[in-house]
Amino acid sequence: MTLIFARQSLRDRKGQAIVEFALVLPVFMLMLFGAIEFGRAYYDLHLLTTSAREGARVGVLPGKVETDVQNAVSQFLQSVSLSGGWTQAVTVKDVSGTTRTGGLAAAIEGDRVYVTVNYSFHVLAGRILPGFTGTVQLHGKCVMRHE
Repeated sequence: MTLIFARQSLRDRKGQAIVEFALVLPVFMLMLFGAIEFGRAYYDLHLLTTSAREGARVGVLPGKVETDVQNAVSQFLQSVSLSGGWTQAVTVKDVSGTTRTGGLAAAIEGDRVYVTVNYSFHVLAGRILPGFTGTVQLHGKCVMRHE
């Protein structure tokens, strides 16, 4: 009698694994691709911050101008193969926080050089999972004291 119930019970559970897999797979894929996209965005943010730091290092040296900073930032981002589409801004402020009108050419020792790099991060998982589309704006910033 128990052998008959065991056979019937096994027959009733044949599709159970497939149903559980179908329920768990979308959640697993969402978590997997979300983690991958977060990792990519965090890596690009790190590159933007490093490029802003490279630009600020150039900008704090005496005799440098904004184009020198922009060239340093562009050179770094191209060397790490970050695709184009970034923008950059260089601002010089005195000790009290007032923006210098002459930029780096008018900077004196003790001024703060602000370098900001903006980038539109393109989300790739949108092709696989709906809702993960578009771009996210990332900003890398660095401030250094002018020498």
